Amino acid sequence: MADFKKVAILTGGDSPEKEISLKTARSVEGSLKRMGIYNEIIPAEGDFAGRLQDGFDIVFIAMHGGMGENGSIQGLLQTLGLTYTGSGVLSSAVCMNKPVSKKLLRFCGIKTPRWQVLNSCDELEIELPVVFKPSEGGSTIGTVIVRKKELLKKAFAEVSEASLGFGGEVMAEEYIPGREITVGVLRGKALPLLEIKPGTEFYDYRAKYTEGMSEHFEPEDLSPALKKEIRDTAEKSFRAAQCRDMARVDFRLNGEDFYVLEINTIPGMTSTSLLPEAAGIAGIDFDGLVMEILKSAGLRAQKRPV
Repeated sequence: MADFKKVAILTGGDSPEKEISLKTARSVEGSLKRMGIYNEIIPAEGDFAGRLQDGFDIVFIAMHGGMGENGSIQGLLQTLGLTYTGSGVLSSAVCMNKPVSKKLLRFCGIKTPRWQVLNSCDELEIELPVVFKPSEGGSTIGTVIVRKKELLKKAFAEVSEASLGFGGEVMAEEYIPGREITVGVLRGKALPLLEIKPGTEFYDYRAKYTEGMSEHFEPEDLSPALKKEIRDTAEKSFRAAQCRDMARVDFRLNGEDFYVLEINTIPGMTSTSLLPEAAGIAGIDFDGLVMEILKSAGLRAQKRPV
C-alpha cells in the first residue's frame, strides 16, 4: 500500500452514464480511505488535466461510457505520462465499439450473436426477434428488443435518437433466448460466474442500478465443465482485446451454447455492481479488489523506461 501514496480518482465526463461514474468514484474513495491511502476525486471537466499532474502516483479511472471508456481519456493520460487503471487506448476503443469488437471476437473463434450496422430499419437482414442498440455505449442505455415487424420503425427511431450520445450509429443483433451470464476478469483470471435475473424484460439500466430490481447469483445447475468453458472464453476474450487489470465479459447462455455479447473494460464498482460481487464470491472483498486493480496498473509504471 505504501507504493500508492496519492491516488487521483477521475470521474464524471460526457456520458449518459455519468451518475454511475460518480457512484463508482465514491465507492473507490471510501475504499482508499479505509486503506489509509490519500486520494482526491477529480471530475473530468475544466482544467482536470492540470490537476492530474499534481504529484499523483496513479489515476484510478472511474468513468463509464463516453470519453472515459472509448480510449480518449486513456490517450490523454498516456500523453501526460500518467499511470492509470484499466485497459489502454486501443483496447478501450475496440471494446467500446460493438461491431468492431464482435469482428475481433469472431476472428478469434469466439461465438457472438450475428449483427449488422443499420442506416435504416429497411436494411435489416436478421430475423425477429432482434435487438437494436447503439454501436457505442453501455449500461444498456438505448437498447430495445423488437419482437413484432410493425414496431421496427418506431424502435429504430428510438434507438437512433438514443445513440446520438454514443456516436449516432445503430447496431442490430440477433436475439439469443436464454440466460444472462457475466464473468468478471481480474488481472487476466476469470472470477466465478454470475447469473442475472432482472425484474424487467432484460437487464436494462433500471435493473442494473436499482436496488432489488435484479437477482445475481452463482449458477449451481451448470456442470463444472461448462462453467470452466465459459470462464476460459472470458479469459480468451480479455486477451484477444488486449484488456488490462480488470474487465467484465457478458454472455448469453442457451442450453449449453453460449455467446459473448460484449466486453466491458471499466465495470461498475457500485453497491449493485457485478464485478465486486463476483470478486466477493472468490474471497476478495471490495478493498482487496481496488488494491488488486491498483497493483496491476502499478506494475506498468515499474516497467516504464526512465
